[in-house]
Amino acid sequence: MKKVLSGMAAALMLTACNENKPQVALTVDTDSVATEVMMSRRSIRAYKDSAVSRQTLDEILKCGINAPSGQNKQSYEIRVIDSPALIDSITAAVVKDNPKIAERPGFKNIFVNAPCVVGIAYDPSYDFAQVDCGLLGQNIMLSAWAKGVGSCCLGSSARWILGSPSARPYLDRMEFSEGFQLLYFIALGYPDESPKAKPRRDDMIRYIE
Repeated sequence: MKKVLSGMAAALMLTACNENKPQVALTVDTDSVATEVMMSRRSIRAYKDSAVSRQTLDEILKCGINAPSGQNKQSYEIRVIDSPALIDSITAAVVKDNPKIAERPGFKNIFVNAPCVVGIAYDPSYDFAQVDCGLLGQNIMLSAWAKGVGSCCLGSSARWILGSPSARPYLDRMEFSEGFQLLYFIALGYPDESPKAKPRRDDMIRYIE
């Protein structure tokens, strides 16, 4: 895969979301770097077998939790699953209750075959919580892409797990706080494809005079 950013630009992205590390003066066009990350990111549904290190995951997730949230409530919780055995077990439980899922071409697991997934739950007692989860997820996906890690937002995987009695023990194992509800997953892994951008509508944008 073509490297998304130069090492210098990637270092800039990391510095921006990790205030505890020494600040390094870099001569970088930050506008171009940010624009390149946002415009080049694609949803990835084919991944290499290589794992994403926990150090890299920690850096990605720190960028995620530094997203804005309503009233700074941070009304979400995050669970990371990077064990192939656990992913396979969850998949087997879900497929037991819904065998048609496994009929998809190239199917390996319910997370578009990714080697790592991030589950995000929200607090339904706060009416802006799902928006907070969206902001969190976008930061995670953009930070991942800046490091060459692909991602895909997965609502279907959450619905499959929530609707599968056999998968209930795995949902319980995630130990979300009382009242919190699983909303979606983000698949993470090193891309094994380079999909092209799909057309975007521009008629949805209007300036109000």
